[in-house]
Amino acid sequence: MIITRFDKRAYFFLLAASVSSFLLSLFLLQLFAGLLVIFWLFESNENKKKSFDLIAASVLLFGLVRILSIIFSEYSSVSVHSFYKEALFYLGFFSFTYYLKSFEQKKIFNLIYIFTAASAVVALIGLILFNFKFVDRAQSFSSGYSTFSSYLITGLGIAVCISNLLKEKKLFYLWLAAVVLLLTGIITSLGRLNIAIAGLIIIAAIISNKIKIRYSLIIIICAGLLSFLSFQNNTAEVSQRIEQPAQLSDRDIIYKGAQELWSEHPLLGFGPRTFHQIFPFKNQFADKGIGSWHNDFLEIYFEEGFAGLLTFIFMLLIPFLEGIKLLKGSVSYESKLFTFGILSSLAALILSALTAGFINSPVLSLVFVFLIASISALRFQNKESIN
Repeated sequence: MIITRFDKRAYFFLLAASVSSFLLSLFLLQLFAGLLVIFWLFESNENKKKSFDLIAASVLLFGLVRILSIIFSEYSSVSVHSFYKEALFYLGFFSFTYYLKSFEQKKIFNLIYIFTAASAVVALIGLILFNFKFVDRAQSFSSGYSTFSSYLITGLGIAVCISNLLKEKKLFYLWLAAVVLLLTGIITSLGRLNIAIAGLIIIAAIISNKIKIRYSLIIIICAGLLSFLSFQNNTAEVSQRIEQPAQLSDRDIIYKGAQELWSEHPLLGFGPRTFHQIFPFKNQFADKGIGSWHNDFLEIYFEEGFAGLLTFIFMLLIPFLEGIKLLKGSVSYESKLFTFGILSSLAALILSALTAGFINSPVLSLVFVFLIASISALRFQNKESIN
């Protein structure tokens, strides 16, 4: 059992505030998560050792390779900024994991409910901004449409898996509205891959009996109608998509640049945050604001080489292996539903990284942290039922 230095209610509040702030306020997110880190630094080393597990080891290993890539970077004056820009990712993981493991399971489930509810609120905000033509694609006021869409698919992954836990009619109708908002937000953000991922999430939930077919049909019909009405209100971006359905958003140029550079610095890469310094075809971009590889696997390879890519894949793989152990173990039905939902969200976030990215995002990297920390905590709470 993890013993905390102060009242656990304070840590629960900070965690709840953090998971509620992901796309509502970056300042508040960093404030609440930063306070958790400060509290964690003063916890006993003995308890910190108790909370260390294979997931934590994978994050630590990835971080160590990241440090090596900074040290050996050809552009150290650029790469060195990763030390402070990414510190919250690593320290946030260890503090999130530590305090989640100090709670009983019900508290962990409540935090996941809060996370899902907050994502639905963000979806509503995005739809309001889109329908009133403040933006051309649905997004939050604190993020772009890509981050918005990737965040919503993580909320959708959990939301579609928990309908069987909602026995009260009021809660069920709220859940139904939340899922419709999430799906509509994803559609109106016009990210083609994320729309496809949302479809896969719903199909997987149906196949695994996490959601009934009639409910999924209601959700799809309602989201379709709401999306249609939204596009009637705001036609700017969707008209362009219809006229240019095969538009690659400069990704063909990104892939051409990757082919040019892939054999250079294969071990530790060029160093973090060096896209502007190394990319050979920047002048060919239609969007001059592009500053990354728009693919986390390419990003990690060119920043950290094969060493970084292997540790990145390892860090992604371990939570799934731990989650599968939970699903196979003698754990409660509720634990299995939440575990399946979190794994669905993780899979969705990783798939979205093929055309966007989360690992260098100040928001989505912490969403990833919360998801894998939740798996780690549920594994810790159920270790006697698994081992």
